[in-house]
Amino acid sequence: MSFTPSKVISSSQPVVHKNLKKVVDKHLATQFRKPVADYSQLAFEQFYNRWISLGRPNIVLDSACGTAESTRYFSQEYQDCLVVGLDQSAKRLANSENADLADNCLLLRCECTDFWRLLEQAKLTVEKHYLLYPNPWPKPQHLQRRWHGHPAFPSLLAISSKIDLRTNWQTYAEEFNTALAIANYSAQLVEYQSEQAITAFERKYLLSGHQLWQVCS
Repeated sequence: MSFTPSKVISSSQPVVHKNLKKVVDKHLATQFRKPVADYSQLAFEQFYNRWISLGRPNIVLDSACGTAESTRYFSQEYQDCLVVGLDQSAKRLANSENADLADNCLLLRCECTDFWRLLEQAKLTVEKHYLLYPNPWPKPQHLQRRWHGHPAFPSLLAISSKIDLRTNWQTYAEEFNTALAIANYSAQLVEYQSEQAITAFERKYLLSGHQLWQVCS
């Protein structure tokens, strides 16, 4: 099978967005009031019931997990935790590799930002939160679609102090790291070296020779 290399992200915004601090400060000072989608509420109830049935273990969250390759991987790495993969696409979650999941692995179709807010409202925290190769939204006018520019960013911070974000766009990593600093969270931005690709994006970016970046709080 032939391999088509992934294109390097192109953007007219080569550095941290000039409005990042203004946007983050605004979201930290206000409450996101968008109603939670019905399917997100149902997904949260499914999660909560599973969590209770397993004896309330620590939670590992894999947001925007796509086909859930990484979620399955984490379920083996964190066997004493409930590993939850979230994605908006039922089609991606329904792939054949997910037909037989470990007992501690749960896949849910929902809006990630809804789920974060529901966790916060329930006063639940997660042991580790993975944000692997999110949509970069590279156009400058789309800052508020990036995780760190989204109105739900405060909920993302509220549910875990241990965040692992990976991206192949250095500007995204720098922005996320800066947004954490604005919110008084300490973090480290490093070039990421992967011995084993755990998502399709990570695999394609590595094969394409892209430099990967990681921000860990």
